[in-house]
Amino acid sequence: MYIVGIDGGGTGTVGILTTETGRCLAQAQSGPSNYHVVGEPKTQAILKNVVEELCEKAGIPSISSIRFCLGMAGLGRAEDQKIIGRICDELGISKNQRILTHDAHIALVGGTEKQHGVIVISGTGAIVYGINADGKEARASGWGYLLGDEGSGYDIAIKGLCAVARAADGRGYSTELTNRILDKLELGEPGNLIRWAHAASRDEIAQVAEVVFDTAGTTDAVASEIVDAAADELVCAAESVIKQLEFIEPFDVVLSGGNLIHQPVFADKLRQRFTEARPEVSVRLPKHEPAYGAVLLAQASL
Repeated sequence: MYIVGIDGGGTGTVGILTTETGRCLAQAQSGPSNYHVVGEPKTQAILKNVVEELCEKAGIPSISSIRFCLGMAGLGRAEDQKIIGRICDELGISKNQRILTHDAHIALVGGTEKQHGVIVISGTGAIVYGINADGKEARASGWGYLLGDEGSGYDIAIKGLCAVARAADGRGYSTELTNRILDKLELGEPGNLIRWAHAASRDEIAQVAEVVFDTAGTTDAVASEIVDAAADELVCAAESVIKQLEFIEPFDVVLSGGNLIHQPVFADKLRQRFTEARPEVSVRLPKHEPAYGAVLLAQASL
């Protein structure tokens, strides 16, 4: 028996093929497979390519001997499970061969090497997800950029852009964000942000968060306040999940997503807040990537 773990999202898809014991035999990467973003035909084509590449690299002629776990954005919802299940049927991955779950679940299991705990994710979007030893699940945030995602890259970037607008009007404090953001976007003056913001994608806007993080590393009070508020929001969401799950024993909190993995000062802010509020919690960066978390989930079901 072999295992394939797949991490499918809006920016890319990663697949890992291992032995029953978890020894990696092949890896494959492809484009985005979130059908909400790219459509069902494209999602099916991407998954097909990943599975075929994994089997070819590992020299496995048939998928009949493979146990699959697909962790994909949105798969916590029944309708999405139905659609991805239909795609799996088309690819020859039968119901008794597969586990379908969401991306936060596999990220948590990969991050902790355990079946329970809490994961705080801050990338373009943000979400906190947890599961306790009894299998009860809870989540907070992750409402999308229109309704929330506080503590995400998009949220931090928008607040940075708004700070520039307020400073330009005299409604807010002067901030180094003005020069740094305008330089980053190659815009001559704050008024040019209006056209840029309306034309930019969510990902393009979220990339401005890097400027906010860099500026917060100086003495700029406005940028520092934005980053501190983002850390507070993520911890608030985590506290909501922790309270819902009523953990009895000590547990891990994993900090994941580009903003927490690549911005160590930001991760340290969360770590400090958790240490002060919940000394029983072990706060850590992920042990493994989400795709390997999918492998561990499939392995546990054998």
